[in-house]
Amino acid sequence: MNASGDTVGALAEYYHLPPEKLLVIVDDADLPLGELRLRPGGSSGGHHGLESIERRLGTRDYPRQRIGIGRQAGAREITDYVLGRFHSTETALADKVLDVAADQAQAWLDAGIQKAMSKFNGVVPDPEQSRDRPPRQSVAKVGEGAQAKERKEK
Repeated sequence: MNASGDTVGALAEYYHLPPEKLLVIVDDADLPLGELRLRPGGSSGGHHGLESIERRLGTRDYPRQRIGIGRQAGAREITDYVLGRFHSTETALADKVLDVAADQAQAWLDAGIQKAMSKFNGVVPDPEQSRDRPPRQSVAKVGEGAQAKERKEK
């Protein structure tokens, strides 16, 4: 997919879409499996597909959603890894990540990029691990609890 710019550019021209109305979705070996990152623009980060799109569109200013797939430890050549299948221990997480990525793309359409980023960017919990341990409290809830306790003590 290192020539993705040809297809993205042709679609943008055909539908008369400016770059900010496109959402490019890519796998990213530099993000761990389970991490999502939506941005309104930026560098390719060495991703050849994004480099191709940037060349074809003539700008870095187009939304992109990066879906982390991780990287094989110690490997410099990642083509076989990227094109390969997920390990059986990763399948549940990969399925969950794709569901959340689709929800993020829908949020981008419905509510805009800022809301989609704030709601979904980050690590998607592994459903296999969440069965074995109780859910963690969010930072906001932990902080609220400490503040409430202090108020009661006063």
